[in-house]
Amino acid sequence: MVFKMTKSTTDYLVRPRIGVVGLAFPGYQLGEELSSGKFREMLNHLSSLPVEVIVGSKIVTDNSTSGEIGNEFNRAEVDGILAVITTFVPDHFLVGLLDKCNAPVFLWCLERELKCLSTVCGPMITATLHELGKHYFLAASDLDEPETSEDFLVFARVGAMRRILRDLRVGYAGGKNDIMFSMTADDYTLKQAFGTTTITIPMEEFYQESERVADQQALECWQVLRGKVGCCTATDRDGVLSAKYYLAARALCEKHGLDALSINCFPHLKSKICLAVARLNDDGIASACEGDLYSTVLMHLFARLTGQAAFNGDFLRMYPDANEILFSHCGAGAFSLATKKDDIKLQASIETCDGLAVCYPTRASGTMTLANLMGARNTFRLSSVSGQSVATSTEYEGTPIRVRFSRPVKEILRSIAAGGAGHHWNGAFGDFSRELKMLCEWKGIQFNMLSDDRQE
Repeated sequence: MVFKMTKSTTDYLVRPRIGVVGLAFPGYQLGEELSSGKFREMLNHLSSLPVEVIVGSKIVTDNSTSGEIGNEFNRAEVDGILAVITTFVPDHFLVGLLDKCNAPVFLWCLERELKCLSTVCGPMITATLHELGKHYFLAASDLDEPETSEDFLVFARVGAMRRILRDLRVGYAGGKNDIMFSMTADDYTLKQAFGTTTITIPMEEFYQESERVADQQALECWQVLRGKVGCCTATDRDGVLSAKYYLAARALCEKHGLDALSINCFPHLKSKICLAVARLNDDGIASACEGDLYSTVLMHLFARLTGQAAFNGDFLRMYPDANEILFSHCGAGAFSLATKKDDIKLQASIETCDGLAVCYPTRASGTMTLANLMGARNTFRLSSVSGQSVATSTEYEGTPIRVRFSRPVKEILRSIAAGGAGHHWNGAFGDFSRELKMLCEWKGIQFNMLSDDRQE
């Protein structure tokens, strides 16, 4: 069998799928004649935004059309609904639509002509949606207000995040790490909270799959991967074994139809699985080691949201004078998170003095959001920090990244302990604090924002 590389993470980017509907209330001289023109303006505005638009086939003007459009959006499996309100609209129009398609709704009241009374019905509608337990967001502005467009994009991304988590099939190979009690995971709670499906995979199955990989295929794979880095001091023996485990992990993902794979590397695999974890993330298959199922879930979420491999690291060291924190792991980071090929070094693990560790300073790329998911027994808590990534070195061998925060880092550490956050942090470039907060609100999950004074 000839070794072939798989798709990149950009091929797995998920765009929010938004149903867009205009609403009007004819016969009351409230500017309903302007609705069609304003709706076309909204569609033109949306064409420049990174969302997939599903346009309702007609303007909703009564309960009958409300149900029709709801059925259309339900068939399209939209992540959310944008209700374009340009005049006074009865609340039961939205209720009827959501009866057919129970999706979160963003109500955009276009404030332009006073006589249209678009905003006055906003609180009337949201009061009803609140009573019915719906997820919604109310905005009132014209199309030229950037803040509302950003509010809409946050809402849309959260809708996509719900789908990403609901559709996720994550393999759980080897269970939790025996020396980390906090790694205990609850796949029932994952299913209940997010809809995520967990596939339990015994380590025996992993080893059996690795035995099926031909030595020649593993050698060819190793030669290809060794050519993708700047320096390699690992032995060919360790490299071929690591490549064999990588190909076995990929085969398991294909066999079980997995989007992500959590692997317990302790105590037997250790650094022998680092290359597999690194390359799976480059392939668009989120993977975390040490049996951390929840980190794997968050890495998948961030990768699908950004189209880039996610970061995984320990809360390693604080630098109070610079107000920075170093996050790093022992050497299982995706190659694509390095600044350049020449920065990547493949070497024996500093922990076991064998195997293969992937080492480079993770590139600095502006704002970074890191999150930690913990909990069981029908409850989760998600903690998040957001700061500015800064250049670092491999002072700690592995894949370190330094992040500068506005809040004193020692206070962040105290909040981590007080809030019950763990030591593994999963991250992506960009500020997704609002998205994580809204997702937790929709899912009834405790959210802790730890990097500034807006702690929830």
